[in-house]
Amino acid sequence: MKQGIIVVNHGTTDLETRQRTIEDFMLSIKDRFEDADVIAAYTDGDVRKRLREETGEKVQNLKAAMLSMKENGVQSLAIVTTDILEDEEHKLIREEARGIAGFFNEVGISKPLISEPIDAELTARAFGSVFGELVGDGILIVVAKDEKTIYSDAEPDIFSSEPSFPKPLEVLEEKLKTHIPESYVASLRGSRRLYKVIKELAGRVPEAGKRVVLVPMEFVAGEEIENELSNEYNGLVQRLIDEGYDVEPVFRGLGEYDDFQRLYMRHLYEIIR
Repeated sequence: MKQGIIVVNHGTTDLETRQRTIEDFMLSIKDRFEDADVIAAYTDGDVRKRLREETGEKVQNLKAAMLSMKENGVQSLAIVTTDILEDEEHKLIREEARGIAGFFNEVGISKPLISEPIDAELTARAFGSVFGELVGDGILIVVAKDEKTIYSDAEPDIFSSEPSFPKPLEVLEEKLKTHIPESYVASLRGSRRLYKVIKELAGRVPEAGKRVVLVPMEFVAGEEIENELSNEYNGLVQRLIDEGYDVEPVFRGLGEYDDFQRLYMRHLYEIIR
């Protein structure tokens, strides 16, 4: 059967960042699945509109991308999401795909980066490999958009199994400490916001001016990136500076690092037989 692979991301109009993340990831997929059709789909309608108006580029949403795959004769379709957690956005992707899945012989959707305990361990190992030397004897703070998953009210569907991993960021923080001892995971929303991490630091780290390496937990991130975490990032940096920390901000998405791309590729292998 002809294989098709769709890489689904929020999307960005920043060409250079997109080339280093989404497009580089797609090239890696193409290297491993040479006979497959590989295309991208963006979930953000504003990003797609800006691309059409500013560059004439027409990036499809997931529904249009799936239909184009069908028109090109694809029978076996794999949808690769660059989501971090099993959250509402990932749920919407599953629901949209489910409505069109009947046009194909088989459809699979990859799990988000951290979907079960082994994912947390492997992700922590990747953070240690990528950022361990930079952090040194300092502090690593990883910031996610949200800590909430859909496990509390999720119903199994053709793309998901029974929920069993409701607090992935807590587990990630625990695993991170085995690679970088002073590691913390914060989120923009939920119970684990940055101010709570700062309170913990105040109790554990007496040195004034202690160095903090701040890393955004998004596949695509940067100054010109149209996502919530990137929009809030500089404010988070300033908050740490105001608290007296020497901040080393890493403003690059996880998709720019091979270590994390390999983890997303691992989930792709799980749905392509």
